[in-house]
Amino acid sequence: MRKIIFALLIATPVCGYAFTKPGFYTIDSSGWVAKSTPSGDVFICDACPDMVQVQISYGPDAGVNSPFKSNSEFINAFSTKEKKEAFAKMLMDGSMPSTGFEVNIIRVDEDHLGALKALRYSATIKMPDGNIGRETTLVAFHKNRIMKFSSNFYDNKLNEKSAIALDNLHKSIKLL
Repeated sequence: MRKIIFALLIATPVCGYAFTKPGFYTIDSSGWVAKSTPSGDVFICDACPDMVQVQISYGPDAGVNSPFKSNSEFINAFSTKEKKEAFAKMLMDGSMPSTGFEVNIIRVDEDHLGALKALRYSATIKMPDGNIGRETTLVAFHKNRIMKFSSNFYDNKLNEKSAIALDNLHKSIKLL
């Protein structure tokens, strides 16, 4: 009987829940509710005491006239802190409603998105009602498209459990 139980345990895969965007990425979404939307894939942390949301999105194919032919060229185009800040501001300004929101870029640097080097920026967003949100976004050039991994949370802070869940989600992405 012990041999049968042991064989069943070995045969049963031990893995988390995987979410896959065919041809682009797979991610361990354990503890997250995953939904596909027209603007990207949204993950809401079900296991977090804080309201934490991640969106993974791709832009359209850059085409043959793209100024970037690789992720390295994309990263090198933003080689200075000033260029990274200008790029982050452009992305944030383009994603905010036209009035009532104050955006403050608080950090720009580099990180990784899967195996790719990525630009990272963090910003605080003061909303018209006075609440403060926080966004941290990683941007890379993958499959001839701009790819973004954006995390959002409120009150400008995360507790430890939420921070670990977000870090685990980020680390689990595998680009295809």
